[in-house]
Amino acid sequence: MPSWNIHIAQVERLFERDGAVAHMVRDRNAFLLGNLVPDIYVGYMAPAVEHPRAYRITHFATPEPIPKPREYEFWDTYVVPLARALEQVAPHADGIIPYSSLAAEQDFVSRTHYPQRYADAEPPAPQGCPSDATWDEAGLLRSVFDLTLGAWAHLVADNLWNTRVNEFLDAHGGRPSEAFRIKKQADFDGFGKSLALDALPRATSRLAAAAERFPQYPIDERTLLMVVGVAHETVRTNPGGHGHPPYQLLTEEFFDATLEEAIATTDRWLSERL
Repeated sequence: MPSWNIHIAQVERLFERDGAVAHMVRDRNAFLLGNLVPDIYVGYMAPAVEHPRAYRITHFATPEPIPKPREYEFWDTYVVPLARALEQVAPHADGIIPYSSLAAEQDFVSRTHYPQRYADAEPPAPQGCPSDATWDEAGLLRSVFDLTLGAWAHLVADNLWNTRVNEFLDAHGGRPSEAFRIKKQADFDGFGKSLALDALPRATSRLAAAAERFPQYPIDERTLLMVVGVAHETVRTNPGGHGHPPYQLLTEEFFDATLEEAIATTDRWLSERL
């Protein structure tokens, strides 16, 4: 399964390609968090989850060695009703709500501590976003929609990655086993750590309100803060750009092609459906 460094990298690339996701999503901070949401209550990524939820529920997947999340079922159950609800409310004027950036945070801190180094440079960019401070019901509904859309994007990615792994296994005469699982996971870990990451979720009151209203199940603020902390640690410690150990099972071509397919498919399906 793709880990959070892969999901975060996919979010960054979706906005870089300026496709349907970049044009549709207004609350990018909520969308980024949404791309982590299905894994939260499974319990392996977020610490101290008091009431874990079964993977088959969080991911709409039949229990099997290489599960394929039913993204279309999640779409029909949660995305479509929110899209219809948005059609019934007046447009809001929040503009784009950004997620944070590791590079921007580091620059802000450096300028704060060492202003003499930046005497002739632009002042530091303000942290946070004014639209996070206050919002109306329409604005919050939009954030909930973008959060839910992010969760759907996670399921799309998991479905495609697992489908391609299954096909790779079939093509090479293999079958799911413990040895296969260990090699596959090691390859995914190596690939994920080779990706350069910058996007960080910001723990704002608006994001907390949207998470509490996630339609599949509420995400409380305590859990949200733990998830944001894990996401920050993931981004800050990801080596990125330094290569990876030799793959044990999969290949460079497999990872490059599947990453691009997951990104392109998310954009295409969003464009076709909305």
